[in-house]
Amino acid sequence: MPETWGVLLGGGRSSRMGTDKLRLLDGDASLGSRAVDALLAVADRVIVSSPERADVARDGVSFVLEDPPFGGPVAGIAAALAAIVADDGEVYLLAGDLLAPAEVVDLLRARDIDGDGVALIDREGWPQYLAGRYRLPALRRALAGETRDRSVHRTFRVLDLILVPAEKGVTGDVDTPEQAKSAGLRLPEPGADQP
Repeated sequence: MPETWGVLLGGGRSSRMGTDKLRLLDGDASLGSRAVDALLAVADRVIVSSPERADVARDGVSFVLEDPPFGGPVAGIAAALAAIVADDGEVYLLAGDLLAPAEVVDLLRARDIDGDGVALIDREGWPQYLAGRYRLPALRRALAGETRDRSVHRTFRVLDLILVPAEKGVTGDVDTPEQAKSAGLRLPEPGADQP
């Protein structure tokens, strides 16, 4: 039976936030930890495209980084796909700064895949490709060639996807300290759980 994989993106610089976004705390858990738990609810294994980090380390979770690092999200996805040895299966793909990863996964899981996959679309009509569920072969085709600094939109628009409407709170993410504060997130104590 084909495997289901989870891929979490978290290897960026978080330059607008000024700190690692995956370490932002929602209650007692980091955004990264919440996303990994959401993925483990549907996936056999999870690959985190990020330096290793203690707060998301679990059985069934591994870490990869594109080489050289900071090549953008498409390069991070390609590095994760290179770690998958299967030829068939599905991949749940999440950006690491999503505020509601469990709700994203629930919406994606509720739809049958017809074509290459399913992704959420926000209330403004923008496809949220980093909140998606894809057939592994289709994802590999879309990522063929040079991936460093490649646009997510340009990469994913070639896929035959079902786009599922989602409420703003489901597809919300955080890029700045102001957004994090507005979402009720807080920074971890200095030195705690450094990746």
